[in-house]
Amino acid sequence: IDKLKVDQSFVREVTREPNDAAIVVAIITMAHSLGLNVIAEGVETQGQLEYLRSHGCDEMQGYFFSHPVPVGDFEKMLRSGRKLALNGQADGSWQRTLLLLDDESNVTTALTRLFLHEGYQILVAHSPAEAFELLASHRVGVILSDQAMPEMSGIEFLSRIKRLYPEVMRMVLSGYTDLKLVAEAFNRGTIYKYITKPWDDGEMLSSVKEAFLEHEGRCSRKLRAE
Repeated sequence: IDKLKVDQSFVREVTREPNDAAIVVAIITMAHSLGLNVIAEGVETQGQLEYLRSHGCDEMQGYFFSHPVPVGDFEKMLRSGRKLALNGQADGSWQRTLLLLDDESNVTTALTRLFLHEGYQILVAHSPAEAFELLASHRVGVILSDQAMPEMSGIEFLSRIKRLYPEVMRMVLSGYTDLKLVAEAFNRGTIYKYITKPWDDGEMLSSVKEAFLEHEGRCSRKLRAE
């Protein structure tokens, strides 16, 4: 035996389910310690691909590259030298990247305008599903998430992010204040900062800048420890 395959049932939710992600990372680590290569089965999105690459997965198969094709088309694909388009997530490239998550486009538009001249790379998602995909494909430093969303609450979303990407700084934005909920989230370390709507521009800019500085400090300490 020289290869180990990760079943599609784990790959399918690897970018959004912390338990599945933990199992996949454990399989990769175990396989490599035994001198085995790892193949991920059923890769269908850029996010899945990048998450697996960032954790050392060696090979992939799945619809993201191609659905099954007739033999003639397969031959043409091989002759063309077709390759996957990869971004810098798994290659160590880095800049200050801010992810904005809100189901209301007017909010993300206003925030994007506010941060336009801060030198950040700004990613925008209007649902947690979009945000999970972006997180898997980009090296995000700070997340600013709305609290009240149809798919899941901001705190629930950020609690998953804490397990999937513990180094990312997590901030929640809300138009109402549930002090008990916020206190619990702080105590569990789910969120770094809570900001109310409507926000003060100066406070928002300062808070995000502080979050990036904290993120960079954590990353530096982690590198020194390694």
